[in-house]
Amino acid sequence: MEVDDIQSNEEIKDVIGELANIVAGNLKTEFLDSGLACVISTPSITSGGDFKIDPAGIAPPQKFTFHHNEHLVVIELCVKEEIGAKEDIMSDLSSDVIMERIAGVDIKASIINSVIDVFYTMLDMEVEAIQEVPEGFIEELRTVGSVTFAGEVDGLFNIQVNDDFARQMTAAMLGMEPEEIENEEEVYDVIREISNIIGGNLKSNFVDAGLSCVLSTPSITNGRDFRVSPTNVIKTSRFLFSHKGSVIIVEAGVKMDQLPGEKKTEDETETEKTTGSETDASSPIETDIAQVEADPFKNLGLVMDIPLQVTVELGHTKRRINDVLRLGPGSVVEMEQMEGEPVDILINETLIAKGFVVVEKEKYGIRISEIVSRRERLKSIR
Repeated sequence: MEVDDIQSNEEIKDVIGELANIVAGNLKTEFLDSGLACVISTPSITSGGDFKIDPAGIAPPQKFTFHHNEHLVVIELCVKEEIGAKEDIMSDLSSDVIMERIAGVDIKASIINSVIDVFYTMLDMEVEAIQEVPEGFIEELRTVGSVTFAGEVDGLFNIQVNDDFARQMTAAMLGMEPEEIENEEEVYDVIREISNIIGGNLKSNFVDAGLSCVLSTPSITNGRDFRVSPTNVIKTSRFLFSHKGSVIIVEAGVKMDQLPGEKKTEDETETEKTTGSETDASSPIETDIAQVEADPFKNLGLVMDIPLQVTVELGHTKRRINDVLRLGPGSVVEMEQMEGEPVDILINETLIAKGFVVVEKEKYGIRISEIVSRRERLKSIR
């Protein structure tokens, strides 16, 4: 058709999403041909007039630029190996079974409980679910942390806060005053961590329902005029929270086909035609708040069965390949750390503490001498 014949922005978003899906799909095929496991999430679209995207710090981004006449097409790619994820994306369930299991997960209760729990336990902030944006609230410069689900569950989760409140959150997590925050990257790390934890709690509910699912590394969008939204196959719901006048906006949704045996009524079909697939940003979503308890330890069971790998790093060194090939029984490898210096204690590859090697009753152990600060922990997961 002609450009003037395009009737809505939804058609444009669908085309951009389809192009992203095809190009990423070709890359996925290359990974699979190399013997790697890989899944692609449903594309999400960021559009607006004033924003920047800060990609996940998993690897230096590779940038490719193309042009058609006077128009530019820019592609950025970040790739990271995810150890142990292969089992999480293997699927042998039929689409009908998958849809039934997804329908059995109470996404709304999971989101509300997780947001309340995470803000209380990690930031010492008491937040409450609200049903509408308070009068006088202005969406100013804001930060959005987004994660996507892939596997047997395709979905999107994002959390949005104004920048002033994002700095308050960062100060609370790092144990400092807002004016002591040195740069925006510290703020982005905290928003990434919060979105990753809440999205991970929702993922745990899907896994408990017998679904395989992986979670993307969080990305950050910051600006004044933009919107992060999924393509039409995913319908998101909006959840609102408040802390001392500051508003927290959460959007979440998964791909849900029609369940077996279900038929849409004429009213439902007409409603979909009228409202479209995207949640109206100005209309509040009823959350049945009275049914959700704010017990900060209510969801502790979600993490009880998650394996934690504790590693003690005695030291590290660099050697040439020829030197490594000469190693054998009895060889001594010199470390950069001196004898008596503290060793690093890591949990799931994240630095948690430092300590000293001790020997008691002919058994080795580690005596913890220092718990690293939250700032150092956040830096270790970038």
